[in-house]
Amino acid sequence: MATVSVPARTLWLGVLSVAAAVVVVASAVGFFRAFAMPDMGPMDSMGPMASMPDQRLHGMALADMPEMFVAGAALLLAVGIALILGRTRRTVAVPRQKVRGRRVVALVASAALTIDISKTSTLGFVLPGLRAEYGIDASTASLLAVSGLSGTALGALLLSYLAERIGRRVCYLLATLGFTATSMCGTMPDFGGNVVMCFLMGIAVGGLAPILVTVLSDLFPGRHRGAAVAGLSIVATAVGYLVASGSALWLEPVFGWRVLWLIGAPTGLLLASATAVIPDQRSAPAPGAGEENLLARNTLTTRLQWVFAFSIGLTTFGLTTWVPTLSRAGGLSLTTANALLAGSAVAMVLCAGLLALAYRRFGPAGVTVRLAVCTAGLLLALAVSGWAAVAPWLSAVVLTVALLGVNTMAAVFLPVAADVADHSRRGRVAGSVSFFNRLGGLVGPLVLSLLVTSVPEMLIAVAILALLCGSAAAYTSRRQRTLRKAEAESS
Repeated sequence: MATVSVPARTLWLGVLSVAAAVVVVASAVGFFRAFAMPDMGPMDSMGPMASMPDQRLHGMALADMPEMFVAGAALLLAVGIALILGRTRRTVAVPRQKVRGRRVVALVASAALTIDISKTSTLGFVLPGLRAEYGIDASTASLLAVSGLSGTALGALLLSYLAERIGRRVCYLLATLGFTATSMCGTMPDFGGNVVMCFLMGIAVGGLAPILVTVLSDLFPGRHRGAAVAGLSIVATAVGYLVASGSALWLEPVFGWRVLWLIGAPTGLLLASATAVIPDQRSAPAPGAGEENLLARNTLTTRLQWVFAFSIGLTTFGLTTWVPTLSRAGGLSLTTANALLAGSAVAMVLCAGLLALAYRRFGPAGVTVRLAVCTAGLLLALAVSGWAAVAPWLSAVVLTVALLGVNTMAAVFLPVAADVADHSRRGRVAGSVSFFNRLGGLVGPLVLSLLVTSVPEMLIAVAILALLCGSAAAYTSRRQRTLRKAEAESS
């Protein structure tokens, strides 16, 4: 394969920088223009804010958003240049002992993973306001979730493949630029436009997570890799949901649901500015890679990881997408419901350290089984008792506690997949496992919206799914003990 000469590579890198700058500037223009729209009169809500001028954001005609098309064209140009630069095969894995600023890389990657998770969690907070503005039912609104999660599934496969071809740093830049540009979906004038833009945003969001987990996995030595990356992932999941729920709590009552999309512009800009910190490498065979984690690879086969990831996605996204709606079903106001969810996210952050320690003590299977049993028990108790219909506060509290359990299960599956994979296959394995997780997430909201018609039914359905995830983890743990016994007898 022909490679790019050094002078040509320098030229193409310059053009790539210009294209990236155009995406950033166009996205910034779109962000500020959205907030510069004239007020629409007094707010309809009651309370101390009723006399304040309406600051809620509104849709704009496509003809009034030329910056969106400019950003899209510049992003496509950046992708083309990245593919040209990817013809150079000189970049290989950086030896672990020569990686500088490991803590800085871990901090940046964890922060990026947090923002990535917050964007997915935001979907559930967007749906109630979106349904009210467009006057659509839950089944129609679920198309937004289907579109976004379809994009994340495609992005997990596509960007994982590109990361092996063009390098993780450039692929990270493309994902963050896409994340920034598609934030302008907050100004889409109709529901169809939101569906299309949500799909494009999903591609960037879905591809970012496996890249970041792979980067984190390469930073830590083999024996400590799983616990370290799982701990960071748990923290990122907790903080990510806190960012999403906090944004809904403080910004949505003032600016409306559209602001939850638009804030992707400044956060995406922060991620893009940290591109230089991400190691510029591809997966490459390392000495002794064939023997590393042999037992773990035999225990967590790729197919078993796919099944487990799919089950986790079905449970997590099915619950996360509809928790804000369910918590308001008992009559809670928008602000009260979001405050409760934000409080639960704070509890998730506080518990993240304990859960990371539990991961080291019991392993991923042990932690998952315990979380699954506790989550299912809470949900079933709430459904059978009937408190979900008569005690909205209790219903919302238990739902958010259940969300802590399933989100923690979701936080450990991808780090485990990256941990047990060969160094040369880590990026592709993480991408494929993430794809099946997103595929489960795609099915979850759709199935639950079609089959579940009440809060108790939702509770029972998610409890059953949690138990299925726990059963898969228990089977994994049992198989691990069998393999260890066989290994000890053979030696």
